Amino acid sequence: MAGHLDGWLVGWFAVAAWVVLWVAERRGFSVARLDGPFYWVVLATSAMHFGISYHLAYADARRTVRSRPIVLVVAPVALGIVLTIAIAVALSSGSDSRRGFTSALLTSVYLLTIWHYIKQAYGIARLGAAYANISLTISEVRILRYGLYPLWLMSVAKLLTRGRGFSFSGYRIGAEILPGEVLSVMRIIAILCAVLVAGVFAGLARRSGGWPPGLMLAPYVASFLWLGIPLTYSSAGLLLGVFHATQYIACAHRAEAAVARTQHEPANLRRWLEIFGGAVCGGLLLTTWAPQALNRAYVGGGEPLLFSAAFFVFLNLHHYMVDAVIWRSKGELVRAMVA
Repeated sequence: MAGHLDGWLVGWFAVAAWVVLWVAERRGFSVARLDGPFYWVVLATSAMHFGISYHLAYADARRTVRSRPIVLVVAPVALGIVLTIAIAVALSSGSDSRRGFTSALLTSVYLLTIWHYIKQAYGIARLGAAYANISLTISEVRILRYGLYPLWLMSVAKLLTRGRGFSFSGYRIGAEILPGEVLSVMRIIAILCAVLVAGVFAGLARRSGGWPPGLMLAPYVASFLWLGIPLTYSSAGLLLGVFHATQYIACAHRAEAAVARTQHEPANLRRWLEIFGGAVCGGLLLTTWAPQALNRAYVGGGEPLLFSAAFFVFLNLHHYMVDAVIWRSKGELVRAMVA
């Protein structure tokens, strides 16, 4: 991955897409019309980021599993058992119960994707600071680390506020739990945090005499646009996942290159095709082909998303467990990347 492309992969492409869609949607265009090849690009990119995370975590399975058996083995097995039992109960219940359970799973997927996005934005910014040899003060670290959380809470409030939420493939996303005032408070807090984050980047610009690197700035600009000023629920739900995946793949490429360098392995085209091609195939198997086959076999055409939603909930939670292991700031992988 060329260094000049880093900023675009981790945020500037998302910013450009937001601007283009902002103009297009005001002229009557809906992102829901993007199907066919575009739909498969979105699926493949999302699938690849799941697959590559498992490759990073389990490539040296014996050593990594021994070092983190609870997170890498016990927790995902327990999660799989819980979801399997919940699906069995839903299948034995009536149609309304199954639809309600599927809607709850889809709501969880939406919120988990946003959670991962903001956590990843901070991690990429720290990597960008390390690559550029930028020292951050304790207060700057705290602002960058927690400054995006109000965006997630605002998204939670949008889905759980009375009269809000949206529909996806006929399923209700969200629940009427919170009063409308909660969303207003979250918006005010998010604006204040945006001012604080902007102050951090302004301070870095003054100290260095130039703009902060794109690896630091782009993820935050994209986050405040897509989460703070979302275009529509459909565009955010469809595209935020692929932007998150693109960020992850960019970092994973650097991580795989660092692993190859430390193990004195050739980092040639064949290696990248094997790793990323395998990640796409494995990811598509878990995110698309397997759940679709189970939906057809056990649910039928009337309610086609039960297993798909359950698989994505499992993958999102397992993915977060895996990331907590492989992307530790003082872990071997991050140290090798910034060496």
